[in-house]
Amino acid sequence: MSKPRHLCNYPGCMELIPYDQRYCSKHQYHKPIDLADKQERHRINKATYRKRMNSKHEGKYQRFYRSTAWKKLSHHWLMMHPLCVNCEAHGIYRKGDLVDHIIELRDDWSKRLDVNNLQTLCYACHNRKTWKEKQKRAGKHEQK
Repeated sequence: MSKPRHLCNYPGCMELIPYDQRYCSKHQYHKPIDLADKQERHRINKATYRKRMNSKHEGKYQRFYRSTAWKKLSHHWLMMHPLCVNCEAHGIYRKGDLVDHIIELRDDWSKRLDVNNLQTLCYACHNRKTWKEKQKRAGKHEQK
């Protein structure tokens, strides 16, 4: 009688493997992240996001994010679109933490309440996107 089999633990992998293994040969290198590490990383990403959102240097942008119109729109958006679109595109189903403007407010203020300019992201994906946008913006300033 053969050993029972189960799916590889790698997200999205459909490979059947022996019950006493965690990953198929393709994903053997993948080391599982324990729950405490995930929670700590989430806490750090959330703190980074909060620090940036409460910065004294943000002016009209922070007033907008505290407005009733934005709070209602973002709350409704999260109810209708609960998963992080970036993680989902990579086959990972993770709860979205916030509503992001695809085209940043700094680049087009008129799209601040445009539902076609919104997406749900987790804190990690949002922080990564924001960092990349800052790098692009810094590059444009150096070229001038």
